[in-house]
Amino acid sequence: MEEWFSSSFYKLLYAHRDDTEAEKFVDILLKYLQLPMGASALDAGCGEGRYARALAKAGLKVDAVDMAPVQPHLPAGVRFFQADLRTWEPDKRYDFIGSFFTTFGLGAQRWDELVRLMHRFVRWLAPEGWLVIDYLNIYRRNPITHEEREVEGIHFFIERWQTIFHLHKRITVTLPSGERKVYEEKVFKLTQGDLAQIAERSGLIVEDFWGDYTGAPFQVERSLRLILLARKPVS
Repeated sequence: MEEWFSSSFYKLLYAHRDDTEAEKFVDILLKYLQLPMGASALDAGCGEGRYARALAKAGLKVDAVDMAPVQPHLPAGVRFFQADLRTWEPDKRYDFIGSFFTTFGLGAQRWDELVRLMHRFVRWLAPEGWLVIDYLNIYRRNPITHEEREVEGIHFFIERWQTIFHLHKRITVTLPSGERKVYEEKVFKLTQGDLAQIAERSGLIVEDFWGDYTGAPFQVERSLRLILLARKPVS
């Protein structure tokens, strides 16, 4: 299997997930968090970098981390670290850490892996710092088991299934030449209660859950996203 999230095909298939969407969400988010101009922020699992760019555009001092082999396009002043979040250590503490677009549970095999990662996030936060985890609502996941799309002459065949602990996706890409490439995604299944439990047991105060990128309250039967907003206490 090849690396899906750093491929050009991922960007092509999810072209609607663009900088404009990220900037709108960051604007709503920062109005709620009331972070001061120049606050330090970490985009944890930055991928192509659209949220790191949005945070920097909003006036935050941004670091971005991702283990993908292709460095994202980031503006001047944003520090990029090609590293695994499970082993990487920052040289500073952050006023804000964001884990966007379901990166938190991506590829995780076991519950304890997520607990350890949450503990790392908490350790990296400054007192009164904020953690935001943008996750999917597993009860509103895409119900289509097989889907085909044609984008710019490239054929995508998408298969979805689930096991007890994971949601799976296999993407078969067929180029105009007939060449095929196969990619896979696997996401750990987390409910609102699961995220709250992991955050609270790691020492965070859960302040809110949003159900979409407009800041609407989370509703388990309706919301497409599950967005945790939690704060680190002073002590």
